[in-house]
Amino acid sequence: MADWRNNMDSFFKERNEKKRNKDITDFTRFVSETAMPALKEIREQMEKHGRDVAIKETVSSLTARISYQGKEELVYGIYGRTFPNGVLPYAEVKFRERNGLKIAKVESMIRSGKPDYKMSDVTMDEVIDSFLGHYMRVVKPS
Repeated sequence: MADWRNNMDSFFKERNEKKRNKDITDFTRFVSETAMPALKEIREQMEKHGRDVAIKETVSSLTARISYQGKEELVYGIYGRTFPNGVLPYAEVKFRERNGLKIAKVESMIRSGKPDYKMSDVTMDEVIDSFLGHYMRVVKPS
């Protein structure tokens, strides 16, 4: 009797592992093929305007830290959020408010609308638009 329980446990464990590995692979592919090239283009343009941009990639995220004259302006991170049909990329943005006294954090999907698309459908232009929308909304020109 215990064998069928072990078999069932093994079946579901293996199935969950395959799904998790697929989600990680999809996110890794998205980062390397879409998000990283987008952030590199952003860095190139931001540096023309005197900004320092440090990009850091981990297994579960991609982060760009924007500084101007030694002061951090914005941290833009890309992460994966799990939905019923899979994992989709979203942005987590951190910035300072009230003359630097308060750190604010905002999350938003990179693509607006219903989450009825795949991660591979999200384009470099959407990543760039997401970044610029947040940056221009929270950073005051100096």
